[in-house]
Parts: sequence; structure tokens; C-alpha cells
Amino acid sequence: MRDDRGVHISGKARVTGQISTGDNSTQIQGGRPSGADDATAEALDLVEDLLDEHEADLPDAARARRDLADVREESESDDPDEDRMSGALARLTRRVTGVTALTEAVHALAGQLGLGN
Repeated sequence: MRDDRGVHISGKARVTGQISTGDNSTQIQGGRPSGADDATAEALDLVEDLLDEHEADLPDAARARRDLADVREESESDDPDEDRMSGALARLTRRVTGVTALTEAVHALAGQLGLGN
């Protein structure tokens, strides 16, 4: 007896979506790719490091940190609010203008999140 747990499709059948078969099979749909999460975490960390480094050059450093915290919280959420992130990124951009490295890092973060800034 053959133990066949595969999926056989023939004729004019059409399959859309994922298929999972076999013992202890797991199917995850709609998850975020971990590589994207890692790159986002790195971009967030870079902005935070640059805020530390250039704090003396920023009149609103404390508010910039709160904006970054909002972006981090939303980006790590199961249901991120893109409007909230966009608003926080726009405020953060205004607060770091004048420090080129920070402005570039915030722009890269926005790009990583898929949000125009």
C-alpha cells in the first residue's frame, strides 16, 4: 500500500492560494516576511542611534524620539495604522531637518515601510 498524501490536480482545475499536505504540515498565510521585518528593525535602530548621536543639534529631540516610538510601535503591530505611521514620519522628518544623516535615515525608513515621506 502506497502512503500518498500529495495533491493531484488534473483536467481543467485551477488552484489559487496555498496548499499544505502531509504529516505535521503547517500553512501560514498573510504573514510578514522576516527579512522585511529585520530590515525595518535595522532602519528603526539606525534612526534611534543617529538621534542619540545628534541630540544636541536637535531642538525637538524628545519629540522626535516620541515620533520614532510611534513608528516603531505601529510597524511592530499586527495591524499597523499606516496613517499614524505616515503622520509620525512626517513630524519626525520636520524635527530632524538640518541633520543630513538623520533626514536620509528617516527617508530610508519610510521607504522600507512602503510609505512616501
